[in-house]
Amino acid sequence: MKRICSLLLVSFAVAAVGTIALAQNPLLNFGTPQGTNALAASAGFIDILGIKLGMPAEEALATLKKNYPAAKISLERTPDYESAWFRIERENPAHKWAYMIEVDPNGPGDKIYAGLTLPPSKQVVTGVGRQSFLKEPVAVENIVASLRKKYGQETYGVDYRMGGVAPFDGSSKQLLWIFDPQGNPVKPDVVSKNATICTTGVSGDMGAPRVTLDKGRPYDRAGSNNLCWSYVVLNALIQVQYPTQGITGQATSFTVVAFDWPLITSGANALYAFLDQRGRELANKEAQDAKKRGGELKY
Repeated sequence: MKRICSLLLVSFAVAAVGTIALAQNPLLNFGTPQGTNALAASAGFIDILGIKLGMPAEEALATLKKNYPAAKISLERTPDYESAWFRIERENPAHKWAYMIEVDPNGPGDKIYAGLTLPPSKQVVTGVGRQSFLKEPVAVENIVASLRKKYGQETYGVDYRMGGVAPFDGSSKQLLWIFDPQGNPVKPDVVSKNATICTTGVSGDMGAPRVTLDKGRPYDRAGSNNLCWSYVVLNALIQVQYPTQGITGQATSFTVVAFDWPLITSGANALYAFLDQRGRELANKEAQDAKKRGGELKY
């Protein structure tokens, strides 16, 4: 295999985030498969369309197939992880993992996504989202009432100016629910100055930022002060026909997405540790193989 500086894209995690999450949820095994699995076991207090955070990937896929039998369901997969170190002529399916389930339930526009942890942790749902374009306008207050009935009172409502500087034009309504890893609502003042960084969308890796990893680089990432990565975040974005104040007006589409950031970061750090160890094993094998060659060269 010819070596090149090929990169493997994986879900985002930083060691600093692990430190923040530990402060909120003292888990000695954070960043390991055991710690990730433990976080998944307590993550099921939020669901979207019956897909719970922390739900095993196989169960989530089976539920989606059952609930949407006529829908197109596809799996997004990582590259062969060996490509982090080598250009590989033939990818090994066993080295490619599903990181997201994507469902088209009602044709173009409507989407359901479920983001997944990657091995060596058990594969579970870390984020789930729904994007829907309405055939007929729906009163914004009805959507908000339904959200509050299911998830409780939001941490930040439509009158909160995300970022504090953007002018409010009323063309969209954004609500945020923030919980600690045990499901307890977080008080607004905890992240009130930085609530914008808790908002996210339904796309790509289910909104989880990507980083690159190549041979020789450490798997930990330093320097993050994003407090939202310590929490479970539910974000609803409602688009309206015409700009209005408060929860008045008529909605044309909406997106609801939930992320368990401690689960995401723990799982990703466990993956980085695995890749780091795999890189060491490959480097050691190369060194041992090199020692076996060249002894009979003629000069």
